[in-house]
Amino acid sequence: MKRNSVVSQVRGYLLVQFIIIFIVLFVYIINTYSDINKARTTSVENMLNVYGSELQNKLDNSDALMEQVLYKNTELELIQSDEESERVYASLRLKGQLEEVVTYNRYVDIFVIADAKYNNCIDYESKDLDFAYVSAVREYSLKQAEKKMANAKWKIVNLDGTKYICKLYVWQSKAVGTFINLDNFMNKEQGQESDASIVLKRKGTSKVLENYGVPIEELKDYNPVGERFYFDETDYYLQAYASKNTLVGFLTANVASMLILFIVLVSFTIVIISFVRKNIASPIKGIQRSMVTIQNGDYEYRIEEDYGSEEFHLLKETFNKLMNEIVNLKISSYEKQILMSQSELKAIKLQIRPHFFLNALTTISSLSQQNKNEEIKLYIDSLSKNVRYMFKSGLHTVTLGEEIQHVENYFEMQELKYPGCVFYFIDIPEELKTWRIPQMLINTVIENEFKYAVAMNSLLTILIKAFSVEKNGKEYLQIEIEDDGKGYPESILDSFKSGAITLDKSRVGLSSLKRMLEIMYEEDGLFTISNIEPHGCKNVFLLPEKPVQEIRDDSLIKID
Repeated sequence: MKRNSVVSQVRGYLLVQFIIIFIVLFVYIINTYSDINKARTTSVENMLNVYGSELQNKLDNSDALMEQVLYKNTELELIQSDEESERVYASLRLKGQLEEVVTYNRYVDIFVIADAKYNNCIDYESKDLDFAYVSAVREYSLKQAEKKMANAKWKIVNLDGTKYICKLYVWQSKAVGTFINLDNFMNKEQGQESDASIVLKRKGTSKVLENYGVPIEELKDYNPVGERFYFDETDYYLQAYASKNTLVGFLTANVASMLILFIVLVSFTIVIISFVRKNIASPIKGIQRSMVTIQNGDYEYRIEEDYGSEEFHLLKETFNKLMNEIVNLKISSYEKQILMSQSELKAIKLQIRPHFFLNALTTISSLSQQNKNEEIKLYIDSLSKNVRYMFKSGLHTVTLGEEIQHVENYFEMQELKYPGCVFYFIDIPEELKTWRIPQMLINTVIENEFKYAVAMNSLLTILIKAFSVEKNGKEYLQIEIEDDGKGYPESILDSFKSGAITLDKSRVGLSSLKRMLEIMYEEDGLFTISNIEPHGCKNVFLLPEKPVQEIRDDSLIKID
């Protein structure tokens, strides 16, 4: 049965939808957005210019008031007269002048004349103000007068919790200036009705000092619009902000004209969604469930569902075929790995055991040449015990206690060959004697001690100790074997570290141990050798609790 191509059908439907959306919506939205954005920018910039001009006019009027008071006013000199009466009358006349100029100006809140020389302050308020505010303004003006000389510039100050924009002329310990409440200056009450915001900032900073329009805490939803408005001879400027949602609000007015198109697109989308769900989504979910089942370990599971499209049918057949091949290859690979590991373990075991027997035969030959028949008999008895241990039950691992017992028996054998030449000490906690270790592990190292370190007419001390350690959150048994002999030659240490020691037939026991541990535990670095000061060598084993690979009982020789 010929199956339809899902990909081709979906591609055709989506292409039609894309053409409709692109031609109609793209052109419409781009043009509408551009027009609305231009209109918004123009409107906000006009508002900023009108508002900024109004504020600039307030500052200019305040400057004019101060010029009236300052220009050729001899009373300002008399308030610092040495005669108290002259100062008093001059202060009263200045009070009258301030009342006259401030009464007809609705912008200035406080006009102040401060004299730091006699700590005198003359002021007039355009409206009833709290005494605390007036006191704060007087105190600030007197402090500025103490500077004796300062440049006059409009700036914003915070006095007793109230922000003012002020300008002070300071000379000869006198200060003359006006203070305007910042809220009144910005007309904040009128600005609450605006959907835009105009903020006051200082040059070189981004901090908002005051705003006109929406509250400061809501400005995170607004973007700057248009150019800045800079005040004359000040460090301050105005910046207009408009809501990010303003354009959306304008666009909603055109929803009616787009309603018909929206209904068409939604209907077409429903058709596509239904088609995709039936012919694409459902098959993909079915294949996904099958993959999860196989991932959880059920390698016999295969996809049985019948999909209507050609692509998914081919995908199902190919997937099932590949799974069959993967499972067969995986089984074959595991079998080869197991066979190779077991073969290598057996080969290593065969390397260790001939090494032991060759040493034993050499010892018997030496005793025979010395006509020590009784010692030969004792040696052969001890040797038989060692042989039985080596092939006992064929277990590849034994308890640490069994291995130590065998090592002690081996020391008894060698005492016959080297009487009084070896002193050994074994330090192993009782609770660790049940830890399982590879058979002949310690004995092989002791054999090397007798072969390379023990000599007649000299005493060699051998220390064997074991303790548990933790490494990377895992418990290990650490076995250390030390002697006070000459130590390993540097060539042996270098070869052992690089892995080339297997080429040295005289050290086949050590190389066999190293390789055996790598295969059994599937870890590197479990056997290290080194020299110690002032002389001697040290062998260290680091053994996990259980081996990964082990030669079973039925694969080894049994001796009755």
